Amino acid sequence: MTQNSKIYAPNVYLFAYHLCKLPETESISPGESTKLWEKCNEILQTKLAVGKAFNGSYLPKKDEPLGWRVELINKQVVGGRNSLAFAKDISFDNQQINLKGFAQPLRIDDSYALGLQIRVPEKVNNIKTPAVDVTIFKEFNPENCLLPDFVQSYFGQTLLITAWLSVEQNQAAREDSQFLKGLAQQCLEKLISGDNLPNFYRQGELFGSPILEYGDPNRQDTDYNIIVWFFNSSATEEIWDETRYSDFVELFLYRNKILRAYRDTRKLYRVISEEYKQIELNIDATFNYLRQDEAQQQQLKGAGLKEEELERLERQTIEMPPRAVKYARLLMQLEFRQNTIAINAKNYQDKLYQISLDLKSRKKYNESECDLSFLELFSKETSPQFQAQIKGDLGYFSHGTGLLDKAMEAIRGVVAIEEAYRDAKLEVTIQAVGFGLGVAGVVAGSSPYLIKQDPPNQVIALPFLKVGINSFVLVLLISIGAGVVVWSLVMLGANFKNIRAKFK
Repeated sequence: MTQNSKIYAPNVYLFAYHLCKLPETESISPGESTKLWEKCNEILQTKLAVGKAFNGSYLPKKDEPLGWRVELINKQVVGGRNSLAFAKDISFDNQQINLKGFAQPLRIDDSYALGLQIRVPEKVNNIKTPAVDVTIFKEFNPENCLLPDFVQSYFGQTLLITAWLSVEQNQAAREDSQFLKGLAQQCLEKLISGDNLPNFYRQGELFGSPILEYGDPNRQDTDYNIIVWFFNSSATEEIWDETRYSDFVELFLYRNKILRAYRDTRKLYRVISEEYKQIELNIDATFNYLRQDEAQQQQLKGAGLKEEELERLERQTIEMPPRAVKYARLLMQLEFRQNTIAINAKNYQDKLYQISLDLKSRKKYNESECDLSFLELFSKETSPQFQAQIKGDLGYFSHGTGLLDKAMEAIRGVVAIEEAYRDAKLEVTIQAVGFGLGVAGVVAGSSPYLIKQDPPNQVIALPFLKVGINSFVLVLLISIGAGVVVWSLVMLGANFKNIRAKFK
């Protein structure tokens, strides 16, 4: 072990967030709302084995029917009656180390927040504790119990590592710009077992001390972030210890809500994109089914649609409206998450503004110690990028709604025209049959004047036939023939009218 791998008073904070009540649109399993507390109990009792748990001392409140006493964060301070302190002695590096910490359930509006701290105290019995090697972090996270796969909080989580740098380490950091990054990497590798390490994202300063962040929020394969904060200024510790813990609980909540909403939009993007593609394919298939070369189109205009073509179009008028409703609901979900990001981005900015005013009002910190640019980057760059991306997605996919509306309108128009054409054709046919029957009746009524029937039903010899025919049968044939001729003339006239209208 080298001197540069030793750190003083290391701390690990877990900030995890869960909904008090899941949205109605999402299914909820029994005990889901208390899942965060149950996971914390499991960490304390099973993983850390500190022999403490949330128990009956947390009296139920009227608005907490599930039996957990959870205070609103603006009424709660660290170390208050609602925090659970614990301690544990371990043997490490040939010495006895006393680990301490606390677990604190909080409530912020519609969300539960868990603040869990594990640390090596700076002093024990007023005696300064020795620096420890970074391998101590293995004791803080047995079996990766502090990672998302185990905690499973709805809004995700943030891990914060803090430690004091020695004089030698501060000197090394001034001489080598990569020193702190290497030391932070060692801390992560000892804290997290396996290959589930987030990638380095950025480095800066906060309250006058260097800070590094791991886990790029723009990457979809990153479901949590870790912050490594090395204290090298007494002002940093003073600011952190006074009131900033509760501010960070809120800041990380708003940040994680934004990240959760944005990752949900990426999932929605894939679903909507596939639905949009299927809508286009379906519409193209429908109209390609009817699209033929120009001569065939002209022929269809005169002859109308085939029965199977009309049935297919009628099915589309039934199937498309539910699809349009489903598509509109997907876009509404995208807009809902866009609003969620906007609201929490505003909350994040407001909280930063409050912190800034508070620090400046004390008039005992210099400008670099009041600088919040490391935290402001998320609200000034990352969150606006998310909102711009979602705005672009909505702009693109909104065309799908218009496409469906126009397709349904066009299909209904084709169906209506075809049905009107068929109704008109049926009406002409009925009129032609009526004319034919009328003429046949007239001819039959005029038969006494056309054929001599004395005596009645006599056999009449036809010059073009070698046989005779009964006069009644002859009258019947003449009347039928006259009716057929008139029917044919009426139908021919109607078709000729349609042809002329077609070529106008």
